[in-house]
Amino acid sequence: MNLIESYQEIDEENRLQSTLARKVEYLTTVDVLNNYCSGRNKCIDVGCGVGIYALYLDKIGIQTTAIDIVPDHIARLREIARQQNSNVDAHIGNALDLSAYKSDTYDIVLCLGPLYHMITPEDQDKCIDECKRLVNSDGVLLFSYISPYSVFPCAIRGDLKRMSTGLIDKIVSDHKIEADSPYCFWTDNYYHDPAEIESLLIRHELDIVDHLATDGQSIAFQSVINQMTEEQFSIWMEYHFKTCRIKTMLGASNHGLVVARKKV
Repeated sequence: MNLIESYQEIDEENRLQSTLARKVEYLTTVDVLNNYCSGRNKCIDVGCGVGIYALYLDKIGIQTTAIDIVPDHIARLREIARQQNSNVDAHIGNALDLSAYKSDTYDIVLCLGPLYHMITPEDQDKCIDECKRLVNSDGVLLFSYISPYSVFPCAIRGDLKRMSTGLIDKIVSDHKIEADSPYCFWTDNYYHDPAEIESLLIRHELDIVDHLATDGQSIAFQSVINQMTEEQFSIWMEYHFKTCRIKTMLGASNHGLVVARKKV
């Protein structure tokens, strides 16, 4: 299944709000964003989905441009923006070609998804270079990734028929599954080891500012977390925030997040 078709099969609009366990990724990303929003006024969200972060940033006064390759995502984001009187400027676009946007322009550049779907080193390099080009010298870039060590349990939880040593090899050894692979259960996917994503960004002359496990253990224990009361979930989040930057936690998390800056 190609990338655009694959996102028409899932509810991307509600994914980060549908359960308590999935909210952890959103709450953690917003917590990180809040550390870098003060004094900043311009953001570009590359691979914005239906714009959950773009809409948040607009609400707190940051001028935000949002780009996604899936036309349905942009159509829905524009509809939500109208309903909320939001000024998010949403466009269909590709993370591999951001030539329509000026260099050194943005205080915050978000790339919270495109690297998942770039299975060649050349595409990953192009995406990172494009995002780096857009950020100004004082700005920050946020890159998300999926760890190879969390995917197999998630895949077989969805369907035990996927259980195979071949799938393990594709995820843990190859770090990628192509859309035309017999082991594919979604679309083109690349899974970055936590050390690998850091090395990749450093090779692009970026300094690592922060690195955390965005959902930590929350997806693995979602059946418990989703039954929590508000008070219990608050305690879980306290635990999560105290442990999400521990290096041994990074690989176990479904999603990871790296904050970087241009080298000066």
